[in-house]
Amino acid sequence: MKKTVIQEFRIFCGKDIKPDDWLWCKRCHRCYKAFEFRNLKVKGEIFLFCDCNDCNGDLPLDSRPWSKLIEGTSGLHRIPLKGKVYDPGLDSQHRE
Repeated sequence: MKKTVIQEFRIFCGKDIKPDDWLWCKRCHRCYKAFEFRNLKVKGEIFLFCDCNDCNGDLPLDSRPWSKLIEGTSGLHRIPLKGKVYDPGLDSQHRE
């Protein structure tokens, strides 16, 4: 992956997210590894998207760290199943 794309990811998602961390997309409710996102460059600007091809989730706006979503939740594994659709209410359960 190009250095500029990784830099863009870190600007939007934070430097503390590692390649092996999982993200959950609030549009399609599926998980993917943090650095397995799709990217598109248009007129010099880089756009980052959910890894699922049938989803138009914007990575910075629609993705959440899986580890944060499952804090205090029983029945969900630390490592999610890629492609599995999880409860759409996960995001709202963990807002402060």
